[in-house]
Amino acid sequence: MKKKKIPAFLLAAVLLFHLLPLPAARAAAPGAETDALEQEIAQYNYIIGANAFSPGYRFTDMEPLMEMADRIVAWGSNMIKFSAGSDPDLVDRLLANYDFDYVFMWFRSSGAFRDGYDAAEAQADYDAVYALTQKLLRAYGGTGKRFYIGHWEGDWYYLENGDQRQVDDTVTEGMIEWINTRQRAVDDAKRDTPHGDVYVWNYLELNRPADAMNKGYDRVVNRVLPFVNVDYVSYSAYDSMDKSALTVRRTVDYIYKNLPEKSGVPGPRVFIGEVARPAAYCGFSDARHCSANLAILSKYLRCEVGYVLYWQMYCNETQPDGSFRGYWLIDSEGNRTQLYEKLREAFADGRAYVEKFASQNGRVPTNREYRRFLLQHPVFVRARVCDFFESLFEKCRSAADKIAALFGGAE
Repeated sequence: MKKKKIPAFLLAAVLLFHLLPLPAARAAAPGAETDALEQEIAQYNYIIGANAFSPGYRFTDMEPLMEMADRIVAWGSNMIKFSAGSDPDLVDRLLANYDFDYVFMWFRSSGAFRDGYDAAEAQADYDAVYALTQKLLRAYGGTGKRFYIGHWEGDWYYLENGDQRQVDDTVTEGMIEWINTRQRAVDDAKRDTPHGDVYVWNYLELNRPADAMNKGYDRVVNRVLPFVNVDYVSYSAYDSMDKSALTVRRTVDYIYKNLPEKSGVPGPRVFIGEVARPAAYCGFSDARHCSANLAILSKYLRCEVGYVLYWQMYCNETQPDGSFRGYWLIDSEGNRTQLYEKLREAFADGRAYVEKFASQNGRVPTNREYRRFLLQHPVFVRARVCDFFESLFEKCRSAADKIAALFGGAE
């Protein structure tokens, strides 16, 4: 059979097709990358924030949480930590009025697991946390908001008293199951609920890691944390804030050492859930209160932490005589403290830094880059110097008083 001859023009077309370069990948829509960068700038994590819990005073007829939220927004922060109790709708009321990008909440915070964590308790917690997570994913999709669901200081649930060395296995197993149940609820709700550009995470809060690190005592950090699948760890850091910066870093590193790895969770995975020195411990000197707390914040900014949340906007604790201890940014007379003003200055300069950095680099600063910026900011540099000399003076005066007392002498 005679073979048909392929026309020359077809051969030429095939050859030309193979010589042509492959088409380039489709470029992003004009302005898409710019829009994404602008959103990152608008919702940037400025690391420092404040708690808003059960204030002992207020100055308006607003709901206490809303009044403190109003003050936090005016202060310049885009994050808040508060207690939702068992009310899944409180967060909606808050965000209907205040556009926070980072929302930390205690939800169903309880030590009921201490006598054993039965199936009914686990199911109730699972259902409630699952429903809250699903609601947040559906209601705030496309907003870029980040929600962190957690609880109060876990070691105070775990321990009968602060000097306890060993904890019963029933309590340990109960807390492990409680945390894992909450985490499973968050993970399952995220798996089951279509969503985008909204983020919900679960965290465990601990507050006595130094006891485990230094003395080997049973604490949440070494008896519970290694056995849970938690997203994040909040450290209520009063047990290390008066230690050296090196000891603070060792403590945070110890928490990381006990935190199981987990993929898909952006770091840093440890944050400071609360820390502060009250004004009462500074002789109610506003200047001393300011420098002392800035120096404390600086210690944690040197560590790999995602947030440092100050305790708090309004004070919630009183002394035996009924006066406030001074855990505040705005005092009981309505005065904005020096600490409030200095941190507001840092927020304003931080926003300018982030915008300039983004325009020069086409991205926002990393967590580490922004922490470095804060540590080099005059507000924090001056505070560390002042705190050093004030502490040195106090130690010298204390030593002089002891010497005087030893020799029975001077006033």
